[in-house]
Amino acid sequence: MTGVELFVQTLQEWGVSFLATLCGHGLNPLDLACRNAGVRLVDVRNEQAAGYLAEAYGRLTGQVGVCASSSGVAHANAMTGVVNASLDGAPMLLVTGCGPSETIGMGHFQDVDHVALAAPVCKYARMIDRAERVPQILHDALTAALTGRPGPVHLTFPQDIQTADVDLSRTCRPLSSPQRLAAPGELRLIAEAARWLIEAERPFLIAGSGVHYARGEETLILLARTQSLPVVIPIWDRGCLSRPLDEFMGVIGAASGGPSLLPDADVILMVGAACDYRVGYLQPPAVSSEARIIRVDADPEHLQRGTGAHLSILGDPRLVTEQLAEACTGGAIQSHTVWLREAQRRRQAFRQRCLDARTRAPAGLHALDLLRAVQAVLTDDTILIIDGGNIGQWAHQVLCDRYPGHWLTCGVSGVVGYGLPAAMAARLRYPDRPIILLSGDGALTFTIAELESAARQGLGFVVLLADDAAWGITLTGHQRAFGMGITSELGPIRFDQVAEGFGAHGVCIRQAEEIEPALRLGLASDRPVLIHVPVVRSSPTDG
Repeated sequence: MTGVELFVQTLQEWGVSFLATLCGHGLNPLDLACRNAGVRLVDVRNEQAAGYLAEAYGRLTGQVGVCASSSGVAHANAMTGVVNASLDGAPMLLVTGCGPSETIGMGHFQDVDHVALAAPVCKYARMIDRAERVPQILHDALTAALTGRPGPVHLTFPQDIQTADVDLSRTCRPLSSPQRLAAPGELRLIAEAARWLIEAERPFLIAGSGVHYARGEETLILLARTQSLPVVIPIWDRGCLSRPLDEFMGVIGAASGGPSLLPDADVILMVGAACDYRVGYLQPPAVSSEARIIRVDADPEHLQRGTGAHLSILGDPRLVTEQLAEACTGGAIQSHTVWLREAQRRRQAFRQRCLDARTRAPAGLHALDLLRAVQAVLTDDTILIIDGGNIGQWAHQVLCDRYPGHWLTCGVSGVVGYGLPAAMAARLRYPDRPIILLSGDGALTFTIAELESAARQGLGFVVLLADDAAWGITLTGHQRAFGMGITSELGPIRFDQVAEGFGAHGVCIRQAEEIEPALRLGLASDRPVLIHVPVVRSSPTDG
């Protein structure tokens, strides 16, 4: 057995069934070992897409997504997905092949220090230097990816170590697999937080990705309902509300704004959420100088990052929200109900302003026409992927009665262009569920060649494309700031014809009533279907 054969065997023992990859220098032994062992190789047209595919798989499943790149610039390309995973807390592994270990640093082909490039954004990064240590090194890497706050890891795998014969009697084999350790909050702190919530007149709950990863949806809903707490989710965090909730006020931190609620809150409970620009760094004027802030997180570093809090509770978000719901039982919360009704009034007024923008827009198809069609076909099982700035803002403001964990956005990085690889990842994991990628035209062109990869490999989904021939959200900002667009207007593309050229199916829509039937036909197809909808330029903040 060779080092790379042992590597692939160990991946299979960890449940890895595919690698996202692009052929190249340093990967030949790994590719052959995967094929011989029955591990699927999902090939892409750019290593960036391989990285996105792996990190999207990690975010969708909580399992480690794996991608492999060749050396040098290929590794740098794949690092885009690694950075995304680091910012969002997604478990993934980037394996990079390279030249022989004996000539590293001497100038062999594509001689780059891959570990040094990856280490700043990875939880674990190293070179595999002995074939016999493959199981132990993989154990260390994958354990790091999955435990604590999940994240990306990296392994550089030199060719000579890949092809080296392994003395199985000398392999280092781990004795255990990683376990997620969930700890409750300290009872003294729970009691204090419950007292603050009960005494508050205008409490406010911010639920971040940590709630999703802790599987804390039900306990969060219980706390929100029993205490009449308005709930928001920071834009691009993972959702945790799979069904409508009267207390849900939508996303916070969107460029298009939202109902003004945070500045009026007197107690702010942040659960599994970051203290960053989306919440105004929890500093005035984004929050009242008199507001008391409670933060809950399973990760001690993230709990203290930023400005801290008046009360910090280290613990699993699911367990802590359950503790808080129980500790608040019986508290007098009449004022909460008054505040909740006012929050709902503000939410509805803001949403109506967004919807009314349709009547002030120029003639032609509008982003709202796409979203009405999406609403008509959405089921509880539909995986919705949102990729793009302007269409993303519209989606967050219109599809606002719920936010399930299987709706996927770019994540905290705010990147665009990940959508097609993410849709491929979703199809690999969920062969029978409806998958819709709602994308803008600028975002789609980042990785549009992956339509060929998806079509050739039988990975079907629907792309509903809002094409305003612009970087829409940037153009809006430029027009307001400068009175004109700067590098933010794009030329026309017949995306339906491009899709056909890549082996997918393309259709161009000219009437609003055509969108929903096209969506339903696309969802029944076994290959990628791109629905090209030219739309007028618009923003949820218009008017």
